[in-house]
Amino acid sequence: MCGVVVAILGVLAAGAAVVIRMLARRVVGVEPRRKTVTVRRVGDAIELPRSDLTIVDGNYGLWFGERFEHHALIGPVVSSDGTRVTRLLLKTTAPMDTEPFEALWTGHTMSGPAEIDPDWEDVTVPLRDGASAPAWLFRGTSLDAPWVIHVQGIRTSRLVTLRSVEVAQTVGLTSLAITYRGSGDGPPASASTLGQREWTDLADAVAYARSRGASSVYVVAWSMGAGLALELLRQDPAAFDRLALIAPATNWRAIVHNAVRRAGLPRSVALVLTRLLESRFACLLLRLPVPLDFDRLCWSRGFTMNLPTIVVHSRGDEEIPFELSRTFALAGGNIALVETRLSPHGWEANVDPDTFGAALKSWLS
Repeated sequence: MCGVVVAILGVLAAGAAVVIRMLARRVVGVEPRRKTVTVRRVGDAIELPRSDLTIVDGNYGLWFGERFEHHALIGPVVSSDGTRVTRLLLKTTAPMDTEPFEALWTGHTMSGPAEIDPDWEDVTVPLRDGASAPAWLFRGTSLDAPWVIHVQGIRTSRLVTLRSVEVAQTVGLTSLAITYRGSGDGPPASASTLGQREWTDLADAVAYARSRGASSVYVVAWSMGAGLALELLRQDPAAFDRLALIAPATNWRAIVHNAVRRAGLPRSVALVLTRLLESRFACLLLRLPVPLDFDRLCWSRGFTMNLPTIVVHSRGDEEIPFELSRTFALAGGNIALVETRLSPHGWEANVDPDTFGAALKSWLS
């Protein structure tokens, strides 16, 4: 009987270890998470499965085709019931089938940089270790005016930042949409350190902008991109001149605890998970370059902003709770918190473009 009990406990322990490893990989993994939806064209509209993401206000992107290489701009909701929602089809880069097909539903309202500026440029930012990172350059009215560097989040691409690049273009500033190690379309990495080491890639992008005449540098950082900007400022408080944070990750321990709670798992799982990620064992198990330091990955304590900063966030964000941004803004420094209408994570510009655009334009000006 004892042998059976020991065997059962062994199976349970092994199962728990698999779950913890899976959760840890979800925190630091750099592979894009693509979840397709089955859609079909209905006249001048698209029919999608109803969900919290497909029913929200605003314009969105739909990637489709054999390799999801085609893009459609999807507009307001026309009708919905308990299972399906129909939204306007505003434009598309390729014909769409009236038969059901698989597609990706995203916040990407533009298919690429040419939608902002047909004369955009592919450039390469040299990194300090001899590697390089691709970037998109959008020239403003003067290259010796301020430059705006746009930093994407984890497991995404530069397409995310086009919503802030568009605002910078309206005030005539040069924009550089960068990549960094482990970002969706950046130099490869085995795992993310959530900004703990990637900040050097942003530092090199700032140096690139200054070397090409930028009189000052502003940074717009999305989600995990906030970690690069904030850690760079911790290393060098004068590294750049202004900062805008969109749905920012400012406290990774709290973000992990929130994700575990949302998954319906006990709080102890989050404690084990963060301890694992802070251990040397995580480097072997997850191919992390260094153990994480969750105390360092919190910028709401012992960290003061000395440059003009805005935070744009929504209470509808379930991935990064709005209260984390409130705590960060109240922690000290020159920080203004701008709350948009309820929106999912990172979709503030989609759901509430007027508030998003006005806040960012005022900050840029």
